[in-house]
Amino acid sequence: MERKTEGVYLLVQDILRTISEPYGEDIIEDVFLTIENNPDYRHQYYDLIEVLSDRAVNPWIGKYTKAITGYRNLQVVNAKRSDLITTYTKLSP
Repeated sequence: MERKTEGVYLLVQDILRTISEPYGEDIIEDVFLTIENNPDYRHQYYDLIEVLSDRAVNPWIGKYTKAITGYRNLQVVNAKRSDLITTYTKLSP
């Protein structure tokens, strides 16, 4: 059975393939910036929000980014570059 958030996972996985490694501590914000700046990703994001709501999609983007990268939490900070989120967690390898 498919997870409800499978689409979020696949979106994050696709985006991370487009970002050069090693990822910086702001990788979660980088994922959101990629969504904002790419019409295809933005369309997928808003489709997911329509089904799940932004209160579900945004945290899962962070969780899946952390899981896929294998990074650990550093601290929660205010987003400065992305309009899709107000805060995010900085990550570290």
